[in-house]
Amino acid sequence: MRLRPRLSLDNNANTTQPSNTTRRKNALRDLSNNKGANNANSKKGNDIAKRQRTRSSMGRAGQAQIQIAEDETQQQRPRTRNSLSRQAQIVLEDDSSSNAKPAPRRQSARVKAKIAQEKKEASKAKKEAAKKLAQEKKAAKRRRSAAFEARSMPPAKKMRTAANASKVTMRQINREAKSRLVNSIENESDYLVHPEYRLQRASFDGKNLTLGIPKHDQFLRNDVLRNTPYATDMLQQLYAAETKTRPKQYVDKQNDINSKMRAILIDWLVEVHMKFRLVPETLYLCVNIIDRYCSIQEVRRSQLQLVGVTALFLACKYEEIYPPEVRDCVYITDRAYTNEEVLDMEQDIVAKLQFCFTVPTAYPFLQRFFTLVRASDVVKHAASYYNERTLQEHEMLQYRPSEICAASVVLALNHPEIAEEDGRDLNTKKAFIPPILLEYTGFDKKRIYQIAKIIAGKVAEEPITASNRELIAVKKKYDNRKYSYISTEYDLPSMPRSL
Repeated sequence: MRLRPRLSLDNNANTTQPSNTTRRKNALRDLSNNKGANNANSKKGNDIAKRQRTRSSMGRAGQAQIQIAEDETQQQRPRTRNSLSRQAQIVLEDDSSSNAKPAPRRQSARVKAKIAQEKKEASKAKKEAAKKLAQEKKAAKRRRSAAFEARSMPPAKKMRTAANASKVTMRQINREAKSRLVNSIENESDYLVHPEYRLQRASFDGKNLTLGIPKHDQFLRNDVLRNTPYATDMLQQLYAAETKTRPKQYVDKQNDINSKMRAILIDWLVEVHMKFRLVPETLYLCVNIIDRYCSIQEVRRSQLQLVGVTALFLACKYEEIYPPEVRDCVYITDRAYTNEEVLDMEQDIVAKLQFCFTVPTAYPFLQRFFTLVRASDVVKHAASYYNERTLQEHEMLQYRPSEICAASVVLALNHPEIAEEDGRDLNTKKAFIPPILLEYTGFDKKRIYQIAKIIAGKVAEEPITASNRELIAVKKKYDNRKYSYISTEYDLPSMPRSL
């Protein structure tokens, strides 16, 4: 009996159905494609096997309908991980291929030469800019150095004046300095003291300095405390400033004080100076401050001691390492004044003198003249004694401090006992004035002789006050072993009758 084929329930379905063998192959292929998937894929495989078993029990029409449903479901199902990764890889490859840089074109020889030339020019411009910057830095450094030198004393190597400072180069300066030094050395043998090294120099303007070390300072060139290379310039500067800061006679302009009161004040200050053990420079500066203040300000008699102790206080601040305090100054006056009065007077003196305390006193000139004449210790003590003795005398203000120092040294050199100790032959009838001292200072020989005679007369007489009090503080000071007892063990000084 021949069986008719079973009709499909769906009229649109394909009547031709795959064989069982084909279906099994398709199922196995699906299982192999989903091998290595997750648990969901395993579950899917189980579902497929279950459907296969169900399909085998159904008729051909039912199996065809199930196959069509599976195909539709397969199209709507999301893609697996492997398919997504392969698709992403393809997309990335497409993106990378689209973003990749094109292969560089080959450059011609002309282009290469042009690029090399541009690089070379850029390097050259960079070097020129660096060189210009270095030159600007050097120029700024030179300007700073020039500004510093303008504020301070110029060095000895820069022998130039303010007029031609901007025109003369360093090479010309060195050449000029060298030639000037050679000429000075060659011509120095014709003088005891070369004109460039004297106290009064014709070419001195306060800025240009001397060169080298003179003959009379050669034995001190290794003594750093003497500052030998600059000693000549320093003394020339002090001598030039001496006339501007030197006090003049002022007692005639004062209504309440006189020269005797001044002598009493300075005699008392010498005692205070010894009690506080101050340096000699402090005493000379103190007297200078008193005389300059009294020259421009009228002082009452009751305030004269206050002026003196305040001047000593200011001088100590300038010269001493450990100056006395205000209470010490009040105590030394037996509390005649208060701390406030001392401080008020200090402000008044500073304002009147316009803070000018760097002034040439007699002390640096005296030390310089000792070096010139190669003075012995006894000569130094005697000249210092005579010079300090003149501080009490108001009439000595008419002479320059440098002249008084030169006369004091001459007076000490003409002392018979001192000359005998030094082993010098001294003519008691004719005054001895060292030629090197006259040539260095340029002072008149007769003037120095007259000042020396005045000093000898002042040392011989001892001032006495109206109350019969002797003003011998300086004499007591030098009646000491430290000063060879020059004020008591030696005869009074005197000058020969003639030059």
